Amino acid sequence: MEDSRRAFYQSLLQREIAPALGCTEPAAAALTAACAAACLGQIPEEITVKTSQYILKNAMNVGIPGIGMTGLDIAVALGALSASPKKELMILSHISAGEKRMAKALTEQGKVRIELAPTEEKVYIEVQVRAGSETAKAVTAETHKNIIYVEKNGRICYQKERKRKKEGESEKEPYTVTLEEILDFSERVELEKLEFLREVIRMNREIALEGINRRYGLQVGKNLMDGTENGLVGQDAANYAAAMTAAAADARMAGCEKPVMSAAGSGNQGLTATIPIAAIGEKLGMEEEKILRALALSILLTVHTKHYLGRLSVLCGCSISSAIGVACGIVFMLGGSYAQMTWAVNSMVADISGVVCDGAKPGCALKIATAVQSAVRAANMALNGSGADSHDGIVHINAEKTLENLGILGNWGMKDANRIILDLMLEKQKI
Repeated sequence: MEDSRRAFYQSLLQREIAPALGCTEPAAAALTAACAAACLGQIPEEITVKTSQYILKNAMNVGIPGIGMTGLDIAVALGALSASPKKELMILSHISAGEKRMAKALTEQGKVRIELAPTEEKVYIEVQVRAGSETAKAVTAETHKNIIYVEKNGRICYQKERKRKKEGESEKEPYTVTLEEILDFSERVELEKLEFLREVIRMNREIALEGINRRYGLQVGKNLMDGTENGLVGQDAANYAAAMTAAAADARMAGCEKPVMSAAGSGNQGLTATIPIAAIGEKLGMEEEKILRALALSILLTVHTKHYLGRLSVLCGCSISSAIGVACGIVFMLGGSYAQMTWAVNSMVADISGVVCDGAKPGCALKIATAVQSAVRAANMALNGSGADSHDGIVHINAEKTLENLGILGNWGMKDANRIILDLMLEKQKI
């Protein structure tokens, strides 16, 4: 691999990892509100939020850290009252007791309104704040931290130019990332350039242990771990990895105040792409170098798969994208080849490609546990010389084509599913 390509993958790896507190979608909305409130320069009296379907779906039912409440309205109120956009996706950290009281009051008084934005964009958040006759607005689009517009009283304070397709020009630059290159990078990159991944392991392991040791959400991870005592599940590496990862999601979805290291714009994707690799490496006594290189591969392959599915998708990114990364990371740790990783990718798509995302909520831990166990199974099959092939549905003999087919399924084949899922979720609120 040329130095320029190696530098590209290094940059991609580091760019797609970021600390986050709470679910990414409410955190992104809180960040947008913080930008608007900072521009306003005073405590907002009213807040109006307009979001895409995907943002609303993922923010409706998830716990907000440190306040014992769920939902987009309280997250936005907290972000607006903190008015600290420099914290980025850690925006919900270090909120004072006074700010929490004011945020609760705003929501209880109906001063925070949530609406669907008339947009087809997946990541879109528009927050307008008002105090007296003064107003300010901020807009986030494309990615969760990408503030593209800020105004006060109709005067533009900041505007980020968005790339527009010119006539006769392709919409995007050619996409050149491949599993083969990800493997090459992960094998050959200097170890010192991966040492920052130790902090990923530390941070994500900490919230996993929190979920094991305390009762959060559905307690999926805790029950998996406790199930070894009654003999219902085994004490093997697969169950340990699934339990640790699910426990982290249990805690995070319930509003635990511990941060996580996100990947490809999602905290749960970050947990799922990393905790199983570290857990299995620990259980099997792997050397740290092998674990760090496998982590790099898992994260990069998660990002690669998300290229086809999109930042937000009707398909569950943790169950599919991150778990595909994990399957190949396990194959790598145990000395497998590129051909075996291809089998692992294909087996994962043959197995759980239809897992839908019905928003961030406690039940995410169930899907994550299933996905980790599927990843271990696919890796084991690949290491034993077998895997799904072109006779299995949308699976292609070429792993890159398989991922492309997965993207077509998620983005076009299930185009109406996201709207239907959101309608079903909103209908429950009327009861």
